[in-house]
Amino acid sequence: MPAAASSGSHQMTVATLLRPSGTGRVAERVVDEICAYIESNGLMNGAKLPPERVFMELLGVGRSSLREALRVLSTVGIIDVRHGDGMYVAATAAAPALNPKAIFDATEQHALRNLVETRLGIELAAVTAATTRASDDDFLTLQRMLDDQELRMSDDPEFTWEPLGFELAVVEVSGNTWLYEVELMLRDAWLALSSGLRATVGRHEEWLTEHRAIIASMRSRNVLQAQRLVIAHLSLERFEEDLVAPPVSRKSKSVKASGRHGHQQEGK
Repeated sequence: MPAAASSGSHQMTVATLLRPSGTGRVAERVVDEICAYIESNGLMNGAKLPPERVFMELLGVGRSSLREALRVLSTVGIIDVRHGDGMYVAATAAAPALNPKAIFDATEQHALRNLVETRLGIELAAVTAATTRASDDDFLTLQRMLDDQELRMSDDPEFTWEPLGFELAVVEVSGNTWLYEVELMLRDAWLALSSGLRATVGRHEEWLTEHRAIIASMRSRNVLQAQRLVIAHLSLERFEEDLVAPPVSRKSKSVKASGRHGHQQEGK
């Protein structure tokens, strides 16, 4: 099995993918106050904002918290940071996007889109390599993994999936250790973000069916079909729906394999 990358490097990467981390609470307040500043001063598109040092004094915050807030505002298109020239308003004061909650929701969607796109690139490469390189024994191992998951789902109402467990197994049988290292890093990021994927708790049978179809295509050495299934499986629209959907429990859905019910808390 390929060696795992260091946890420190994972955490640094997760922090760049997700919304404000250690300084998050302060940064969210700063976002709120900068939006209020723009609105109360009637600043419109193209208006120049005060430099960082002025905002630091005005809001009573440190540079790291301010820059965290500015990164969020820049990401969602509220401000335009022009290096060497300062900061400018990139949205009107009347824009609905000036609502801080909407800004942080948009930032989460931005992180989700980046992560899904990155997963798609890695997992397409992995399934392509695995379809051509993996042995029949490798495919049998993957199949047994899914059989075990299905059995545990029927036996344990509180069963929780290992995040990206199947995907990591596919990457492993591809034989590409670099892909495996990157997928490990993505798993950490996905675990951090998936707490916001509220509807994923009801998707287990759906995932299991799709995973079985992917394995079947790989075993038949049908690269194009396997790629199409991975693309459908990692549908950004599906995850965006889950990001805004109300919580769904497996208790409200029948488990096809056993008719029993349960509850899942971790995202795919």
